[in-house]
Parts: sequence; structure tokens; C-alpha cells
Amino acid sequence: MALSRRARWWWAAVPLALAALAAGAWLGRAWLGEAATQASARVEGWATRLQEIAAGVPQAEIEERTGLTGSHSALIVLGSGPGDCAFALLALAPDGVPSLTLLPSTLLGVVPGYGEFTLAEALAFEGPDLAALTVINELGVRLDEVVALGIGDLAAALPAAVTVDLPVPLLTAEDGGLIQVLGAGVQTLAPAEVEMLLVDPGSGDPFEWLQRQGAAWRGILAAVGADPEVADRLAVFSSAGNPVLADLAVVAATADELLLGAPPVEAVSTLGGDALALSAGAAAEFVPSRLGHLLLMAGDRPRVEVLNGNGRIGATRVVAEAVVRRGFRVVRTDNADRFDYATTLVVAQGEGAQQAAREVAGILGVAAVYLEEAAPSLVVEVSIIVGQDIPAGEA
Repeated sequence: MALSRRARWWWAAVPLALAALAAGAWLGRAWLGEAATQASARVEGWATRLQEIAAGVPQAEIEERTGLTGSHSALIVLGSGPGDCAFALLALAPDGVPSLTLLPSTLLGVVPGYGEFTLAEALAFEGPDLAALTVINELGVRLDEVVALGIGDLAAALPAAVTVDLPVPLLTAEDGGLIQVLGAGVQTLAPAEVEMLLVDPGSGDPFEWLQRQGAAWRGILAAVGADPEVADRLAVFSSAGNPVLADLAVVAATADELLLGAPPVEAVSTLGGDALALSAGAAAEFVPSRLGHLLLMAGDRPRVEVLNGNGRIGATRVVAEAVVRRGFRVVRTDNADRFDYATTLVVAQGEGAQQAAREVAGILGVAAVYLEEAAPSLVVEVSIIVGQDIPAGEA
């Protein structure tokens, strides 16, 4: 893995990352040439400031912390639910290139055992572990650790002042008008304000919120590069027994290249309000190219539905988790036609789905696989009807 040597830091990738966040190349949005010129000037200022910071960090310390190799990932979860949470996936590929993937809190997906909800709602249901499982289900990737930060924890880990270059201002609605909370441009913020940029959607659209989140994370990584102990303070919130988050953050802060962005998403309307959904390009292009080293299963992921056939609350949750962690994608959770199934059934929806069904049966310890030949589903490859033989905790 190539290591930075004071004169080369991760800002080499920032113009591309900022263009991705502000221009929305992955979001299908236009960006004006004048804005690009202004952004370029901001990036140049960032590079100069980071060079000054890097000059004060002992090179031996940086080299020691950036010796991390192989494939690693950490999902950073901030907050507790809708209105005050943010998600980011920090990863290191075997070739030494780190990435920071922003995951919108309003990202809509199938929450295993619950149905279709946003990441923020999954977090509110059962906490960071269910939110992480939802990310695994949507992206099909491995998460080595989950870093759960309550509101205030991130701010407590940061230095007293953090420099952030906001591409768009943070506005809030008040008394029928818009009030500017933070303006655009380079500015020095208090730790609580940096945290606010991550969790406060403001009055703009969700794509502008992602731009502000990207700027906040750049400021946070700059703080890590200036003082690696910032990463150590964040790592205490890791779920892993031997967390790698601290060194992973230092690698991202000091690498020659950092891939910073979000998966391609599109705005959708739901009964609960507006949300974002992964676009077709996410699974086909973004995830394999950006997070391919974390994929749980190569190729297309078989789609699975989990149906409650025993009437127990939580019965589908444990089954869905078992198959999701093996790379299958749960696309539907619902009740079966009745609640008196004595044993769990695994049904292959058509002859072409039999291999996937056999793999699911092996995961669940089910002896037989049934084949639906007459009218196989066009939505899923495998159906699971959870019977009385599957234990589940009652709510």
C-alpha cells in the first residue's frame, strides 16, 4: 500500500470526490462551471492547510498507524433514529485504497424481519445492529465492525476547532422563511457544529445534505490526520473485540487516494414521506467497483422472501439475518397464508432457483426443498415459510 510522505496526502482525490458530491455525477444532477471553479479554489485551500498540518505530525507515527493491510470495513452509525442520525461506511481494499461511502439515513430498503423502512427507522427499531444488517442486505457486503456513536460522542472526540469547507449552506425553516445556520465556504467550526452537519438535513434537498456530510467528513479526517488520537477516541465505540477503526481512519486520512462518495440513489415517495432508494447502477456498478472486496457473494444475489408461518413475533427476524449474512438478499417479509406450519419450508421458485434454495436450506438446517413449477414467482427465487421448529423471542 502506498503511504503518504508529508508532501502527498489524500487531497489528491478530493477534487474528484467533491465533484462527485457537489456535481452529482452519481446522482444525475447538473453542476455549473462557475461552481466548479469555486470548488477547485476551495480544494486548493484545503490542500495547503493539510500540508501545514502534516508538517507537524511525526512521520514515524503516521507510518506506524498506516501499516494496515488487507480488506477491512467499519460502519459508523451516529445517533438513534429519524431526525438525528447519519451513516458512513469506511473501508480499505487489499490494494491499499481506502473509501468512505456516505449512506443516507433516509435510504429505503428491506429491514430484515420488518419490511420496507429507512436506515433511520431500522436504527430506531433495534439499534445499530439492525441498521448494520439492513446495510448488509441492501449492499451485499461484509461489515467487520460497527461503531455506534450517540449524539455528542463524535463531538467529544474532535478537537476544539475543525476546519470545514461547505459547498452549500445549511438552512433551516423558521417563521415561514429560511434562516442560514451555516454559510458556504471555508470556516472553523465547533465539534458540535460538525456533528450537526451530519445529522441535520436542513431545508434543502437530500442531495445537498449529502454534500454537507461529505464536507464534514473531510474535516473530521483532517482532524484525524493532524492528531491520530482522535481516531483512538472514536474506536472505543466499536463493536469488534479487536477494532481496526482507529488505524483504518488514519489510513483514510493520510492515503494518497481516498474514494469519497455515495451510491447512486433516486428520490422516492412513501407513505411515511420522501426517501431515497438505490438506483439500478448501485448493485451493478457502484458496489462491485467501490466495495467489491467486501462482497459476500459474487454475481447476482438470489432474492428471498421470508414468511411467518408460526405466528410468533420475531420469527422472521432470525431467519432473515441468517440468510442475509450469507449473501442472500431478503426482498420481502410478510405473514404466510396460515400460522400452523409445524416445520420450516424452503421453496425454489422454478427449476433455475433450486441451487439457491438448497443453499438456503443448508443455512437453516432444513432437510427438504420444495419446487414451485406451476406458477413460480417472478419477484423472488426462494421462499421461506418459517414454521414452529424455528425458535424466536417474543416481543
